Amino acid sequence: MHYRKDINLLDFHRSLDKNTPLSYKGPIDDQILQAFGTYIEGLLKESPKASRKVFKIFVELAQNISYYSAEKSILLNNKEIGTGMVLINELADCYMFMTGNLVQNDDIVSIIEKSEIINSLDREELREYKRQQRKLPPGKRGGAHIGLIQVALTSANPLDIEVNPVDDDHSFFSIAVKIDK
Repeated sequence: MHYRKDINLLDFHRSLDKNTPLSYKGPIDDQILQAFGTYIEGLLKESPKASRKVFKIFVELAQNISYYSAEKSILLNNKEIGTGMVLINELADCYMFMTGNLVQNDDIVSIIEKSEIINSLDREELREYKRQQRKLPPGKRGGAHIGLIQVALTSANPLDIEVNPVDDDHSFFSIAVKIDK
């Protein structure tokens, strides 16, 4: 029996080789955060320093999906939460943590500009920038801005962002962060 000719789960499974210990697409709520957090800590127990970094980055980026994704899911309690993708790849010298979700096109320019600012700053400048952003009224900070600064500080590597238009109103925003072992 074969119903879906456009999706081959075996091919998808094979594309996520043994170096991909975590891949998920769906709603991200507190229960998912807790379950994946526990999984990440166990998965990376051989590398406690990297484990803490991956965990912190996971929380920041997963919360961004939960709060800011344009694609929403409704939970049993009628709570609306964001939906997106989370992926961890393990390479010889690092872990790559990736997330992706739909965003409103109206928000894309701001996200790109903020990411470029973050990538242009050294560690001390990032810390100062974060302090400045915390002093702004909540509406002036923009969504996910402090979180992206924290991700850059935690990883000590630049943010690798990609934006792909989906339709007139939405784009798919993905971010990859390298965490050295």
